[in-house]
Amino acid sequence: MNKSRHIQIYRLFSILSEMKNTISYKDDPEHYKRLIGKINREVDFAGHLLRTGHVLLKKSAGSMEFAKEGDRIVLMTSRDPISYFNRNDSEDKGLFFSFLNNREKNFYRAVEQGLEIIDSAHEHVAQNAKVHQKRGRTRSLEENYNIVPMRNAIYLTKERGIAMETLASDPFRGRIFNAFHHNDNGGKIANVAFPKFDIGGTPRNYILYNRPYRDRHTGESKKFRLVLNGKDHFLFSSNPPKEGTQRIVFGESGVDLLSFHELEGKKGDFYISFGGNVYTEKLDFFYELITPILSRKGVQLVSIFDNDATGHRFDIQVFTKLINGMAKEVYVENRIKRERVSMNIHYHKDRRGQMAHDARTIEDSVGNAFPKGQGFRTILFSDKLALEFSIPGSSATIPFDPQIARELQSFLTTLGELYLPVETKIMKSMGKDWNDDLKSSKKERYEQLGTMDPDRIRPGDKIVLKTNSGPEGAPNEGIVEEIRPTGVLADFGLRYSYMVPFRAIAAHLMHKKTSKENIAQLKI
Repeated sequence: MNKSRHIQIYRLFSILSEMKNTISYKDDPEHYKRLIGKINREVDFAGHLLRTGHVLLKKSAGSMEFAKEGDRIVLMTSRDPISYFNRNDSEDKGLFFSFLNNREKNFYRAVEQGLEIIDSAHEHVAQNAKVHQKRGRTRSLEENYNIVPMRNAIYLTKERGIAMETLASDPFRGRIFNAFHHNDNGGKIANVAFPKFDIGGTPRNYILYNRPYRDRHTGESKKFRLVLNGKDHFLFSSNPPKEGTQRIVFGESGVDLLSFHELEGKKGDFYISFGGNVYTEKLDFFYELITPILSRKGVQLVSIFDNDATGHRFDIQVFTKLINGMAKEVYVENRIKRERVSMNIHYHKDRRGQMAHDARTIEDSVGNAFPKGQGFRTILFSDKLALEFSIPGSSATIPFDPQIARELQSFLTTLGELYLPVETKIMKSMGKDWNDDLKSSKKERYEQLGTMDPDRIRPGDKIVLKTNSGPEGAPNEGIVEEIRPTGVLADFGLRYSYMVPFRAIAAHLMHKKTSKENIAQLKI
């Protein structure tokens, strides 16, 4: 080992010994900023991931993607220092120290760990990272699935409650596909595929959805959601309105967009899905996609992200991007770490006279919604307005606080009014997301009758077959479209309706508000 290396190690041990005496960040923040900068600059990020059991999945000129357990870590190697984000956790992103700090609860221990990694780097032989490959020729995910025009909408109609009319509406007609695994010769498992389009409207990737499945190893029920390639930053979007866009509606999944359209959609809506996570590359693509549309006067931006903590954080990320791209003489930085949010709004010198007024306006928009200890704070500096607040967590069993949700909506709408040249609106579902609202709106619409009497069946009623499954393996429940002399024409969520003899019907559920008009057969 050469002399310079001895000196470097000695210095690191000196730093570590100082930390043993626990210098408080509050007492000397510059000391820790220097250490964090050193960690971010000197650690071999990719090498550390390989040494800690991460598997390299793909590698390009500007990025590397690793996997370990539930993490999908993407390194942006073209940047200096290297930054990262986690495809499976939108809050897990930043530089190497953020990677450590997000996995180590103690800040001081994370700093110490980072310095130890630098110190131990000389013990590891440099290795050329290679993409993990299984023996023999393996198919890519794209090769494993055949993408075809939608012919089986069971997942959307039965599992998600989406109406056939919605799938056949102008925004979504021909925009959603089926994906069948190449081993599924009978086409029994019809996955739903939402394309991720480039700016020119060409599909560059697909997100596949289907009902949850049971893990064969753990027995746990898991959601089925599959992205077919690494071009994740492209977004699903609807057909452009023929007579011009009136509203740009953006949300998390394609199912959310379909649900919102069925409940609240209007003529002139253009829909965009972020696909469940939000990060820099997606925000850049989103802004590139909407900029030409916003050149038309009167176009409104409408956010429909989920009504949970993550959905509200996504709102903040998107509004920050919009303000930085469109606002004059203002630039916003935000930091979201777990529940705590910090936003710094930097003002150009010509606009600083407005800072006090803007601070009061923002404070008024929030009111007293935030709990004690998590209060909304505004701090005025000479050149910036700092905002600090918390977004409490939520879960499937603990809904998001409706009062805080309303005030966050009011806060972001106020930011839009202060800084953006376009009208913005935030619409939140009553439940966790818009699909929950849609399914709730369709509950208890049918009343089961004691006996099956063919004379009482009407269009819009539900029938249950005597068999365990319906046509083409569909569920055994269908919606009656027409009454025939010997049976009914019923919709089972497939491309075509099927004739069902009266003798094959096990149960009849009458629609509580039976329509007098027959439901027209629709093509998707």
